[in-house]
Amino acid sequence: MKSKILLTALAIALLGCFSIPTPALSAEPIIIGVPTSLYTPFGRDGLNAVNLAVEEINAKGGVSVAGVKRPFEVVTADTRGGEPGTPVHDALMAYEKLILGKKPHAIVIGAFRSEVMIASMDLVAKYKVPQLGTIAQSPGFQGKFKKDPKKYRYLFRVTTDALIPAGYISHALDTLKKEHGLNRAYLIVQDTLWALGFMGLVRKHCKKTGWEEIGYEPYAAGATDFSPGLTKAKEGKAQVIAMVWDVPLGAGIFCKQWAAMKVPALIIGFVPPMAAPGAWKTLGKDVEYSLQVEFPVGASLALKKVPKTGEFLNKFKKKYGKLPEAAAVNSSAYDAVFILAEAIERAGSLDPDKLVTALEQTDYKGVSGRIRFNENHTAIFGKKDPNETGIAVVFQWQKGKRVPVYPPFLAEGKILLPPWMK
Repeated sequence: MKSKILLTALAIALLGCFSIPTPALSAEPIIIGVPTSLYTPFGRDGLNAVNLAVEEINAKGGVSVAGVKRPFEVVTADTRGGEPGTPVHDALMAYEKLILGKKPHAIVIGAFRSEVMIASMDLVAKYKVPQLGTIAQSPGFQGKFKKDPKKYRYLFRVTTDALIPAGYISHALDTLKKEHGLNRAYLIVQDTLWALGFMGLVRKHCKKTGWEEIGYEPYAAGATDFSPGLTKAKEGKAQVIAMVWDVPLGAGIFCKQWAAMKVPALIIGFVPPMAAPGAWKTLGKDVEYSLQVEFPVGASLALKKVPKTGEFLNKFKKKYGKLPEAAAVNSSAYDAVFILAEAIERAGSLDPDKLVTALEQTDYKGVSGRIRFNENHTAIFGKKDPNETGIAVVFQWQKGKRVPVYPPFLAEGKILLPPWMK
């Protein structure tokens, strides 16, 4: 009996010497919170872009935190902020519930509606959760940040603000005036912070450069009848209708009414159903010649001169079966995850203040261009070189395809006028 016991003990000891591996326990995940309006194409496609980036990072072992590889995990909350009529307070409650219940180490995407974003800045500051916002566009973010940089230091804007795409549209209007002699515009704007900021800059530019303003019409975000404005544009012989809108239902109705009323004016601005990759199928030939801005690049349109846009969109289509519907901010959501990952590794910690310091050091060349933050924690955008700043693009529907026409270094064609305007 003693000999058997000795042999058994020896066998166990020998097995121990060979260190037979046992399955390792998974490292504790890094929680990314995504509180946004998930019903909107912007929220849905943005979340898909975040999940795509997380999948890629986790496939490589995750993010190194002080020498330990940890995976990302995404948690969400539908704030419903993009639905007309949803009170800001309700959206903030969903925001706070996610922060308190899921305890994210960082937030990506954030508020959809700018009114919610401005209000949520205090909430994020209160709980000291680093946030990389990628949808809401109001320049009011910078204004509020400037008032108390120390308090709002946890907030960053990875995407454009409304003044960036508005600047691109303004320069496209310059081309229409210079090369085609157009000078009569009717302006339609969604009565929300971001859209008013966008159209405010366009309106100012038109007055400065000699455009005749046939009319200026703000509509509530829940509007479903644009015929009064379209009638004024038609009777006033407007050559261009500049429109900025983001609510899918209203924008879709506008497109149908514009086509049904046969308003002989070129559409320019940001109208999601007209900017979407599938617009030619859903709206038909009526979308032809419309000019739309995509902000930033890579949101839904692959550009020959910016290869990373095609790489991202090919991966997105392979995973989800189609391109993003929203022609805005998806590339920002994708880039934000990699920016966060790099910042965590630089900080070597998930401590909010250390992470903020690391985020301030960001210099990342992503799908949307080179992303660095200014003193207001806002990503720097320009119009000349994706190797220096983030960039956007204006395209025109031509023969069923979206053709980049501005800025010149991205252009794959020139702005064309429809036959009925020549």
